[in-house]
Amino acid sequence: MKTTYGVSPAKMTFWASMHEPLSDADIAKVNLELFAKGDKDAAWELGLAYMQGLGVPEDLVKAEAMFEIGAVCADREAMVAMFHAHGYFPTNLDAVEQWYTAAGRPLDLFELGEAYKAAAEADKAMSTTYYAKAVKNYIHLLNLRQGEERRAQLELGNFVIDGIYTAGDDPKSRSQNLRWARLIAQELLGQKEYQIAVEYKIGQDDLPPDERMWLRYCKRAAAYNIDLAQHFYVEALNDARARDFSGYDAYAWIRLSGERHLLQAITSGMSQEQMAAANSAYEALINTSIFFGAYYTPDDPLRNPSSAEMASMDQADPDVQLREAFNLEKMAANDEQVYQRVLAIYRDIRDHRDASPRFALGKYALNGTNNVPKNRSVAEYWLREASRSGSKPAQQLLESIE
Repeated sequence: MKTTYGVSPAKMTFWASMHEPLSDADIAKVNLELFAKGDKDAAWELGLAYMQGLGVPEDLVKAEAMFEIGAVCADREAMVAMFHAHGYFPTNLDAVEQWYTAAGRPLDLFELGEAYKAAAEADKAMSTTYYAKAVKNYIHLLNLRQGEERRAQLELGNFVIDGIYTAGDDPKSRSQNLRWARLIAQELLGQKEYQIAVEYKIGQDDLPPDERMWLRYCKRAAAYNIDLAQHFYVEALNDARARDFSGYDAYAWIRLSGERHLLQAITSGMSQEQMAAANSAYEALINTSIFFGAYYTPDDPLRNPSSAEMASMDQADPDVQLREAFNLEKMAANDEQVYQRVLAIYRDIRDHRDASPRFALGKYALNGTNNVPKNRSVAEYWLREASRSGSKPAQQLLESIE
């Protein structure tokens, strides 16, 4: 079902009473009169009317002609592109490209890449061509270094994992491929772990609220750059429910998340020395991701484990797999076998993100391991959730303990 885009007179005329609502036909009449006098806002309203048949007969040719005149800003140009991309006009990717390119903002270029991606998935015969166009757009966004850079990186990570795109086969390009693949694996796993955090926060059947487990999974999702998790972790820092290791952790995480209004509030009144310390905390947080693969807090066991500590962890836990894959990235750039192994890990994490973290939690709760409280009903809850998400090992374990 398509959304109806309402139309209105571009300007109120003397004969239209403010107290008598105008019909679609009345509105069209006003806009036709105004358009005849050269009013471009009226042309825009008429484009919406002709596209939907509101007050005038539906006529897509006239609608497009009106949009050509009335789409005088990026918001309108992007909206026309969206109309072409989402079925208000017959499928025409050339028109989608024309209008999104005319709008020209990073978000518009990202949406153009998404339109090509959707077209590739819908038309297998043209998928290679459309995927190539999508990749070109995402790469262009990376070069712009603006707001949609992260989303473009995530899309490229999916393409790398699926074998649709590679930056190249040399060591530098392979390193870039693996970084993008890791980012999408972390993003999607992090989203699921944030859901786990929320479930612990509010409680569910057989899952009583648990503030400690909420904070644990909120921090882990924040480590994977999940915006909402970072926001609530900052709240926990400010309320002293989470430990502030540097004294300026809240500043570091707020700056990372880009919440400018919060950043202004927290820095107002800081001295030069305090600002220097706060910026040092932020740089340390950035370096954590560079050195360890994610924004792990200092008390996270995955931040900098020894080889023996890594070996003692559950190797089926997707968080452990992510950390191990990051360790292997250093060798993978120059070793085809290791490179493919790391890609396979990221693919498996991405594709089993619904089941794997819940299965791991079910095992931990069943046995009271990995600092998860031993609780049979909680274990059964997570194993049921993992089983519903397609985990056969979870179903088998659940059957064995019932």
